[in-house]
Amino acid sequence: MKPGTKILLALKKFWKKYWKIVVIVAIIWTAVLIINNYLKNLPQEQAVINTYTPDLPVMDNGEEVPEDKKEDINNVIDTFFNYCNNKEYQKAYDLLTTDCQKYVYSDSLNEFIEYVDGIFTNKKIYNIQNYSNVGDVYIYDINILDDILSTGTTGGYNTYREKVALIEENNVMKISNQGYIGKVNFSNLTGEDQYLKVAVLYKNMSYDREEYAVEITNKTDGYLVIGNGTVANEITLNLGDQERPALGLINNAIIIEPGKTMSYFLLFDKYYDDGKTPKELKLNLIRLFGTDKELAEEGATENANLTYSMNITLDR
Repeated sequence: MKPGTKILLALKKFWKKYWKIVVIVAIIWTAVLIINNYLKNLPQEQAVINTYTPDLPVMDNGEEVPEDKKEDINNVIDTFFNYCNNKEYQKAYDLLTTDCQKYVYSDSLNEFIEYVDGIFTNKKIYNIQNYSNVGDVYIYDINILDDILSTGTTGGYNTYREKVALIEENNVMKISNQGYIGKVNFSNLTGEDQYLKVAVLYKNMSYDREEYAVEITNKTDGYLVIGNGTVANEITLNLGDQERPALGLINNAIIIEPGKTMSYFLLFDKYYDDGKTPKELKLNLIRLFGTDKELAEEGATENANLTYSMNITLDR
């Protein structure tokens, strides 16, 4: 018998004996292939990814909150918030920096109570996000919202948002709120000539403003006009590559009587985290008038006996 014939007979014999098993295996194999293909083509369920990183700064300035500060920062924010929520005014007030208590609330617990009662009108919740960090000052956005789960609020949904600064004071993490950062005192920052003396005493920094306290002495027997808003850029803050004009001079004119010393606050737009360092306080149009008060109050440059400028260096 030929080899081919033997193989054929063996296959027939095998099929006759095991055909049921072969068919079952084939069916199962086909079913597995079909199911596997079906599962491959099903839409993939997307895993939930938590992108909330409250201690990672929104502003890409390369400064992140140090690991050893994160817990202190989160704890003091949470404690402050809970004190406010529970109307424990004094305890919350004590968590504020000394400068914040003095500048924002005038060293008055009552003013702080007004702030708390104006925001925490019912049960609140909050979330935070690190915004930027400059040196040892950590700036966070805090968003305060109605707690609708506990209050059952179904009408309006009130939110309040502000920037807070976290600053260590005497090795204890404190809060400076309402966008206020802190105070910097100056020593020997003066400009002086035969007509006047200007002393820059300190500045208060908010997130988006700087306010300089100055003391100006009129050394003449006439009236001095430093700024009254009638001319652009009478007083500017030099930031190296930019000049920022003083705000509000038209409503707060700087007019100094003969022989008098007066205190003023000069306000400028300046973001705390913009990386710019103030270089000079520039008095660009000093006007010396005679003894006619009315003429001085009008402040017309063409009527002045003398006009000149003075720059006071700030980054000494």
